[in-house]
Amino acid sequence: MKKLRKILYWLLYLIAVLLAAATILSIFRNSEIRYLKMLDFPRIQLFVFSFISLLVLVLITKKWQWYTYLVSFALLCGLAINGAFIINYTTLVPVEVPTATDLKAADVQFSLLVSNVKMSNKNAQPLIDLIAEKKPDLVLAMEVNEWWDEELSVINKEYPYSQHTINEVTYGMVLYSKLPLNNVEVAYLNNKNVPSFECVVTLSNGKDINFHCMHPVPPTHFEDLPDNKGQKETALQKLGKIVNDSKIPSVVAGDLNDVVWSYVNDLTNTQNILYDLRVGRGFYNTYNAENLLMKWPLDHVFVTKEFRLKKLERLPKIGSDHYPIYVELVL
Repeated sequence: MKKLRKILYWLLYLIAVLLAAATILSIFRNSEIRYLKMLDFPRIQLFVFSFISLLVLVLITKKWQWYTYLVSFALLCGLAINGAFIINYTTLVPVEVPTATDLKAADVQFSLLVSNVKMSNKNAQPLIDLIAEKKPDLVLAMEVNEWWDEELSVINKEYPYSQHTINEVTYGMVLYSKLPLNNVEVAYLNNKNVPSFECVVTLSNGKDINFHCMHPVPPTHFEDLPDNKGQKETALQKLGKIVNDSKIPSVVAGDLNDVVWSYVNDLTNTQNILYDLRVGRGFYNTYNAENLLMKWPLDHVFVTKEFRLKKLERLPKIGSDHYPIYVELVL
């Protein structure tokens, strides 16, 4: 029993050191080294497990040695580093996008449903049912191939405006709209197989907004799928320049394959142009719907200063590894 206790004790030290090392290395989140960038994702998990490790270490240590203080200090640093990122997705900080209150007749509202359907998911009915229930004005579906495009055709009648750019390499994208879509452009910002949409949406009061749909590649490598290996991922920075030059209000939505942690300015190379709906409200983790431990926010909606938020919801599972997200905005 004494030997087992000693093994468990040193195992705790090993876990604590690994957690601290992962957190410290995650500071280099903007590195082109994939493995360092990937450490930016599990900040919630690193924070929680660091806290548990520190608590257990304090409770079971009877005689503190220099290495006990060192590991404890490293865990405290890890809590501070990760906390500085994830605190923005808690109610401890003020919201970036104000909540819509005291709505007036002149205020125009619209809704948006964003969903990465997962191309290998062969059950479209849960998403179709959610669309029927929420009745969003705009539906953005990603990872759409020929099969999914055909399945979603049942909503064509309710959504007379649409843009379909589909492929079989998980980056097909479809936008459905009840509102007129004008000047629709399909761009390939960083990869010839990864489309993004830019269009002007005319709202019910006749006002126009720019709407950008994106699904850039993640910092991981998948065989036979689009990849930016050897290149800098600049899709969001290119988008930032477009939004910065825009003369009308803008909305950016999609599976950005990035946790963001509200550092929108850094990712888009803009300054106080785009604002994260989640800041001051919650995590609303949209990934991974299939794994209890791997939870972080990957699907995002950013807006310019002209918007207010009426509702933000993470919707139920649809068979994908992403939860859909639903937003109601007020211009």
